[in-house]
Amino acid sequence: MRSKFAEFAEYDSPRVSQDAGKNETDPLTFTHFIDTLAQCWHPAKILLEKFFHLRDRVFRRRFLYLFLALLIPYLIHPFIGTELEGIILLDLSFTLVLIMGVFAVSDRKHIAVTALCIVLLAQALTWSSKVTSSHFLILTGIAVNGIYLAYTVGVLLRHIILSRRPNHNTIFASLCIYLLLGYIWAFIYSFIQDVHPGSFDFNPAYFSPVPHGKHLYSQTFYFFYYSFTTLTTLGIGDIIPATPLSRMLTSMESVLGQLYLVVIVTYLIGMHITELNHRRDRKD
Repeated sequence: MRSKFAEFAEYDSPRVSQDAGKNETDPLTFTHFIDTLAQCWHPAKILLEKFFHLRDRVFRRRFLYLFLALLIPYLIHPFIGTELEGIILLDLSFTLVLIMGVFAVSDRKHIAVTALCIVLLAQALTWSSKVTSSHFLILTGIAVNGIYLAYTVGVLLRHIILSRRPNHNTIFASLCIYLLLGYIWAFIYSFIQDVHPGSFDFNPAYFSPVPHGKHLYSQTFYFFYYSFTTLTTLGIGDIIPATPLSRMLTSMESVLGQLYLVVIVTYLIGMHITELNHRRDRKD
């Protein structure tokens, strides 16, 4: 049996009309060629349909995946033994956070393009600073990462506000915002500590000294710990703000964390009650 591609060679060439002396395509031959082409591409079409179906399923759960990605860097930090392991694993895990952030905000093209551009810039700065050990690149990378996370918070907050009813996406988007606030403040603390050394006092019994300007791994993730203890008003006291600016930022984060929980929980409950009332009205 001949292959479909062998039939292409037969039916691809137009028949020559002896009467007119010029090329003319036989309609029957062209139709057969199109049918043969469709049969050849049918498996590819099925694969594409499966791919788009899988993409749609993943996209519907994009906020869940972002939430899980946000947990990874914080959870694996205590189990890292050496500085080299930390630099590789934590930077890779945070890269996953940035990628999932782009995926989470990709419901609109211009938003996704903007987020992708910021992520590419942040990753270029972060990984190039590993090669050059440039203090300027480290500071710029911290700033760009913080800007991107703040942009993601704005997009997720817009999604929650525009939602007409509470669902799993709305709940996970609100959880992602809460975790992202902790990440943003960690980058702010790290930036302040680098620009003004001594802004935070680390208890030497619990934290190893970090050389100035070399904290993309160690000190930034120390500040992740400090940021979340502040956001949740846990306040253990092993890291202490030592300047007026650092104390002001710490108190701001603590107040913001409490206000966010009160406002977002109230808003989600209000959405749920409104939805129940609408359902009751439709039944009546």
